[in-house]
Amino acid sequence: MRYGIIGTAGHVDHGKTCLIQALTGIDTDRLKEEKKRGITIELGFAWMDFPDGGRVGIVDVPGHEKFVKNMLAGAGGMDLVMLVVAADEGVMPQTVEHLDILSILGIRYGVIVITKTDLAEPELVALVEEDIRELVKDTFLENAPVVPVSVYKNQGLDILKETLYEMYRKLPPRKEGTHFRLPIDRVFTMKGFGTIVTGTLSEGKIRKGQEVVLYPENRPVKIRSIQVHGQPEDTACAGQRVAVNLPDRTKDEVFRGDVLASKGSLFPTRMADVLLTMLRHTERTVKNGSRVHIYHGTRELLGKAVLLDREELKAGESCYAQLRLEEETVLRKGDRFVIRFYSPAETIGGGVVLDACPGKHRRKDKEVLEAFRIKEKGTLEEQLEISALEHWGCFCTLEELALRSSLNRSSLKNAALKLKEKKQLVKLNENLYIHRREFEHYRKKTEEFLNEFHKAYPLKEGMGIEEARSRLGLMDSRRADEIFLALKEEKVIKEENGCLSKKRFRVVLKEDEDAMVQEILKHYLEAGFAPLATELYIKEHRSQKKFQAVFTSLLNKKALIRLDGQYCIHREYYEKAKNSFAEMAAHCPEVVLGEYRDYLGCSRKVAVALLEHFDKNGYTRKTEGGRVLKYPPVGSEGR
Repeated sequence: MRYGIIGTAGHVDHGKTCLIQALTGIDTDRLKEEKKRGITIELGFAWMDFPDGGRVGIVDVPGHEKFVKNMLAGAGGMDLVMLVVAADEGVMPQTVEHLDILSILGIRYGVIVITKTDLAEPELVALVEEDIRELVKDTFLENAPVVPVSVYKNQGLDILKETLYEMYRKLPPRKEGTHFRLPIDRVFTMKGFGTIVTGTLSEGKIRKGQEVVLYPENRPVKIRSIQVHGQPEDTACAGQRVAVNLPDRTKDEVFRGDVLASKGSLFPTRMADVLLTMLRHTERTVKNGSRVHIYHGTRELLGKAVLLDREELKAGESCYAQLRLEEETVLRKGDRFVIRFYSPAETIGGGVVLDACPGKHRRKDKEVLEAFRIKEKGTLEEQLEISALEHWGCFCTLEELALRSSLNRSSLKNAALKLKEKKQLVKLNENLYIHRREFEHYRKKTEEFLNEFHKAYPLKEGMGIEEARSRLGLMDSRRADEIFLALKEEKVIKEENGCLSKKRFRVVLKEDEDAMVQEILKHYLEAGFAPLATELYIKEHRSQKKFQAVFTSLLNKKALIRLDGQYCIHREYYEKAKNSFAEMAAHCPEVVLGEYRDYLGCSRKVAVALLEHFDKNGYTRKTEGGRVLKYPPVGSEGR
């Protein structure tokens, strides 16, 4: 089923509300002040059924110049518009401004309705039509049908309904994507239900009971119930007017301009990269840094327009710009927006969002301007590369980059693999790629701190992994490990015994150092299972320069094994101790400390240190009566 929203536009008192009531039987003016003053102030809502069973929502907007911001809150959700012009007055200022707004917002379908034909002679109606045709020349309404009507005499309404139905059937379907978005245009409370919000579902689907997020505050909320055109429903689809019950939020916690959307699908921001265009007939200009009113979705914002390639933007011109906002909002690439002059407030232009969560850019920078061109017109590969580069340090997954930069998720994996082949992206895991420039930054940083380490400690195999993670300076140790793994794959570094070093680094001993190595190894071979306490042994050689460094290098190489804080043992005797345990375990269900001590012929302290070292390294497992091999040999069960 196709859904859509029909909207009105036009000058105040040209009969928009009466026209909707004649078409639907619904009076969209609900406020006392609207009834008293006879003009629409707030957005009004109705619906209409078509012959094929389809039901469209109708949004009635105020036509008075003082309420243009309310009109803008409703215009963004329109698929099809009725531009209403009264036959007795013709084209008026808000006729022109509303048409400008609709054009800026990218609306493509519309009907021109000449109302109040009962108040004008046929010749005047013809002149009004001629004026309108001149006004809409070179706009989306240039070839739109014109339908004269009289609500008072019930003339032309059937033709208008038929015309709207034919245009409705041609509307392209709304985005069905996995993530929904509902810009809120009205908030109120209902006794027994709590807070109700309404809006046009711009994309995706929502369902009753769904856990969602209220943006830009990023607050989780739950949908208790849904109504579509006044009827309870379990789900609602893109293109429908919906009312949503949010029982866990008060009216004071939700505002027009907020957005309901899927968790993690939007990213609050104070900046947006845009293509900014000025109206052809405006007498205003936008200078770099000008403060402007910005209207996006149902939200009104204040911000500065930073022009990236010039000092001033004049009527009919376009340029790349960055909007720097005074409060957070949420946008998506491709969204349309309108800007109005700061004071006096009048519509002067608008544009399209190219990047919904960018960083701050330098002005008149060729690389920045090229990135904007790619965001506007580039291939998927080019846009993915730019997105990865601009999210330096974020370690965004492909899914996150797709959401942040509005990229086609179905083709993103192939684009990433192609960029990897071209050495423009580096793959860290199945779904995480970073730009080659960022990777080279981490490579250079790693090489620098390893060079410093090797120079300071030439007898050490390398820097401990924990210290290396800290020196790389990433908040998440997993990301550091992924960088190190990629550097190992590219043969920049190597890892041995829990230490990182440069790929070509190796410990080179000088003659006096080599003599110390032989002396230390000989001592521990002769000591066997009766080594001297490590602290005492090192103390005896404290006068020998570099002795501590040489001793540490032997520990790093695992030529010596440090059992605990008190004892070290030669690796050959460590292996003998392991084999001895295995021999004992093969003939008795549990190896007891005292028996193991006697089997080795060592002291109790050394036996304890060996067994605890085995436990720590997963060779043995402690039981109530002794110890067993943690992973007994195959076929040894039941011995």
